[in-house]
Amino acid sequence: AYQYYKGKSKIGFIFFGGFNSDMEGSKAQYILQWCKKNKYECTLFDYSGHGKSSEKFVNTSLKEWIEDALEILNKVPSNPQILIGSSMAGWIALKISLINSTNLKGVLTIAAAPDFTKRLWKKELNNKQKNEIIKKGYTNIPSDYNPEGYIITKKNIKEGNKNLILTDKNNIFSFPLKLIHGDKDEAVSWKESLKILNKSTNDHSELIILKN
Repeated sequence: AYQYYKGKSKIGFIFFGGFNSDMEGSKAQYILQWCKKNKYECTLFDYSGHGKSSEKFVNTSLKEWIEDALEILNKVPSNPQILIGSSMAGWIALKISLINSTNLKGVLTIAAAPDFTKRLWKKELNNKQKNEIIKKGYTNIPSDYNPEGYIITKKNIKEGNKNLILTDKNNIFSFPLKLIHGDKDEAVSWKESLKILNKSTNDHSELIILKN
């Protein structure tokens, strides 16, 4: 499922939603309205298992979400694009940029959470949660953003760890990056955005730390 605004520009924006988010979210809709006001091409979409798209969430993973994003990028917009990714979607947008940089003008991330499946397994999940993932295939963790918590699946941990972007020395970002992060973000440290910046070779790349 996706929303598309053609606009009158020679450049476009695609918004990648975060984990468990969809294109009806406040960030996505703000960007769509901004693009309409300024006549920029804009594309929003829902990953498989999210929002209005098909599939059950537990049967999908980062692998399918990357494939969804690539399909949208290749089939919907007609202009060179700037990719905008929030949280986990910062990871997906950067991964997409490494796979297909054709007609890519740059990437903007908001509190990017690259490689979070690796960090989640090593540092954040307790033994009970890990055992549930191994035996049941998933566990539920508390979330400040969803009263029902977040479902973490064995499949998503596995596929996420196959698509890490910070551990591969060959992953270099040659296009402009604009990385926005809050200095008191408790869910994802601003140092994750710094790691991304350190893999950029473009002099126009920028890390913006927001106070408080």
